Amino acid sequence: MSGSPSPSGAHDEEEHRAPRWVKVSAGVAVLLVVVFVAVHLAGGGMVGHAP
Repeated sequence: MSGSPSPSGAHDEEEHRAPRWVKVSAGVAVLLVVVFVAVHLAGGGMVGHAP
């Protein structure tokens, strides 16, 4: 049968991997958050916007 599991019972890893664009987008998002936090911890964030 085509729907039966493989003899070892393991699924193909290729089926569960995220596409490259998802990994790149997640990496960029994490990098932006790290930069945002670092700027604010250094005391330079949103200084000109305070009333």
